[in-house]
Amino acid sequence: MALTRMIRTTLWVLLGVVLAWVLLSVFLAPPHLISTTPYPVDQTPATRSLDYQDITIPSDDLLLEGWWIPASQPIADLIFVHGAGSNRISQYIGSLDFYRTLNELNISVVTMDIRNHGNSPVTDGTLRMGLAEWPDVVATGQWLDQHHPSDRPRILFGASMGGSTVIHAMRNGLAADAVILLDPLLDVLDSMMKVGQVETGFPPLLFSIAARSAIQRYGLPHRETSPLAMAKTLDLPILLIQDWEDPVTRSPFAAELANTNPRVTLARVPAISMDEACLDGKEEWGTHVAAHPCRPDWTRETVSAFIQSVVNQAPSL
Repeated sequence: MALTRMIRTTLWVLLGVVLAWVLLSVFLAPPHLISTTPYPVDQTPATRSLDYQDITIPSDDLLLEGWWIPASQPIADLIFVHGAGSNRISQYIGSLDFYRTLNELNISVVTMDIRNHGNSPVTDGTLRMGLAEWPDVVATGQWLDQHHPSDRPRILFGASMGGSTVIHAMRNGLAADAVILLDPLLDVLDSMMKVGQVETGFPPLLFSIAARSAIQRYGLPHRETSPLAMAKTLDLPILLIQDWEDPVTRSPFAAELANTNPRVTLARVPAISMDEACLDGKEEWGTHVAAHPCRPDWTRETVSAFIQSVVNQAPSL
């Protein structure tokens, strides 16, 4: 009798815990999954001995903060789009060092803090996984047209959520000659679950309800509107740089895109050990967008070869 009562009590407690978790996932967790706090930009390209210009880019009713980093003998122009919770000097990407690499490859760069990030204005302090951010990329293309018009190839670069943002921008009419995606956000549901795991250490399945609730409540890209589905239809050269052990934007989705879209060149980042110095401070985020900090020579050669192929295919002037 006592054992039966104990079992019954245990079951009721477990049921209460499950119900509380479901209610938490449906009503309280979704806003936290998409919230972001802007981190100010406190370095400039001058720390890498680069000439640059501070710029402001009108986007809707916002003025985005950014930089124009011209190459001395440019062969292409590149629009750089950072990821969620980051800014144009992302430590994870090693953005400033990457700008220097691009500059050495004779590629001019325009980069900005997208809305709700860095030194750019805060609207609602949320992440929409490219759905609300893509106008900032289109606006950057328009700024480039107005201030530095040229017939050079234009390349879009997107890292993590920046990849999704670039894909959305192209689907909404932004013209480009090529795209480079670095560990791109291709499946919002999966990445939100994995971020939950990275931030808490709990199994990703526990965040399934919260992630689905956030997608439903905020209309985030999913299924036929997912970045993966849209990227499958893009018809231009795409370099997809993917770390196979990325804990957040996972490799199966990159492989699916490469297997589906023949315009995609999949470049698998050479293996990175978790105890390498290039990952110091990243903790559970691990190898996410770590290609350039950890494998700079490989990244330089891969990007250079791709951009040179784009330049070679451009119409002769």
